[in-house]
Amino acid sequence: MVLAVFDLANHLQRRGEALAATGGLTTQQWLVLLQIAGDPNFPERAHDDEHRVLASDIARVRGVSRATVSAVIGALRGRGLVEEQADPDDRRKRYLTITSAGAALIEELDPHRRAANRRLFSGFTREERAQLLHLLRRCLAIATPEP
Repeated sequence: MVLAVFDLANHLQRRGEALAATGGLTTQQWLVLLQIAGDPNFPERAHDDEHRVLASDIARVRGVSRATVSAVIGALRGRGLVEEQADPDDRRKRYLTITSAGAALIEELDPHRRAANRRLFSGFTREERAQLLHLLRRCLAIATPEP
């Protein structure tokens, strides 16, 4: 079963790369941009109670290193898709916000994402899709236990 999941993950990675490339992004850049924007499809949010996003929280949620997220954020900032703002109480903390250009790019890519979802899940009933999502989230929770 694990091999089937790996094969599916590889296939989805290639599809995600192609989709992100239509907006001139890498898959990681697209996912981080969506995370900063607060996309509701992420099961775990990378923000605090005030909906402020830190790079370290994105790294934790995405399961990647802080250095990886910093490089991705640097690329997104360079394109004017996100901004950083220092916390007035702790200047070391830099909160991330999406810019209007970033929001526009997400909106541009969203029809492609919805079409990819429709193609992938066209043979599933609504109940089967909900069950699959539930089971995948359970697997993910087991694979990535809380620290």
